[in-house]
Amino acid sequence: MLHAIFIAAHAAGGVAAFVFGLIVLRPRMESVPTTFHLYLGTLWLMVVFLILVVGIDWTGLGLVSRSVYGILTLLALYTGWRGWRALQNLRSRTTDWKGRYIDDVGFTLIVLFVGFVVVGTFDLGAPIWLVVVIGVLGILTGRLGVRKTKERVAG
Repeated sequence: MLHAIFIAAHAAGGVAAFVFGLIVLRPRMESVPTTFHLYLGTLWLMVVFLILVVGIDWTGLGLVSRSVYGILTLLALYTGWRGWRALQNLRSRTTDWKGRYIDDVGFTLIVLFVGFVVVGTFDLGAPIWLVVVIGVLGILTGRLGVRKTKERVAG
């Protein structure tokens, strides 16, 4: 029961972080908007609930599953850190802060999107090669979107 609650909270945090991330992707010139705090908070809630799920499941996992969970946890922590770093760029407003900010928020959006698509595709029983292809296409599409956003902000 607790496992299902943590999974649902993890997914809800990820969806909310994705929506708020899309809203804050283009940096504004004013101070840190409330929406950014919602983005960062839901991003870190997603991370915390993933860690709780891993903690609950850990003793029942085999070596391969523990390795996968460990890697996903490290990726989640890094993703949360990139969100935090976007906040630092937004606050500092140093040289090229907008580009670094967009890179950081864009990275988190790509990770969240690819996570949704890969997990969804895998859960639907797709062959692993298709899961990989969809994941790679998600990354490439996301990088293109980040680059276009940086060009629009610069131009």
